Amino acid sequence: MKRIRDHRVQLHEWWRRPSIQRFSRYFIGSVVAFGASEVVFLTVYGLRWASPQVATVWSFAAGIPTNYLLNRRWAWQRRGLPPLRSEVLPYAAIVSISVVSSAVGTAAMDRWLQSVTLPRAAEILLVGATFAAINGGLFLAKYVLLDRLVFRRPGHRRVHDVEPVP
Repeated sequence: MKRIRDHRVQLHEWWRRPSIQRFSRYFIGSVVAFGASEVVFLTVYGLRWASPQVATVWSFAAGIPTNYLLNRRWAWQRRGLPPLRSEVLPYAAIVSISVVSSAVGTAAMDRWLQSVTLPRAAEILLVGATFAAINGGLFLAKYVLLDRLVFRRPGHRRVHDVEPVP
């Protein structure tokens, strides 16, 4: 019984770490923003309103405001006017890399699908899955860049995130 209690205490201490809290909030915010983006992508591409590249731009336009606000205010606890050079421009660069990667990947899948005969629903599913896979693949890289570059406080070292040396 003591062993279970010790594990619960360790798990509670681990969960209370600022880095774990921040990552958990980033994860939830990313899922919310991705959900909005994926719906827009599937709608725009699926209804043939636009190419995969344009659908990607529309989907990011739908998800970026939610993602930025949840990340900035909730995950990284930042308030006030965001500094342009140290926060907004690096964030825009990271998002641009994501948009370009998604647009290139979904366009490549769409081009490949032109060479095979599949039902339209399968095409939508495959291009939508490509969009999801690319964004899922970039998920951890974006977290590291946001944490270390965009939302980092100048001269601030996260002492509470460092493991004590035994």
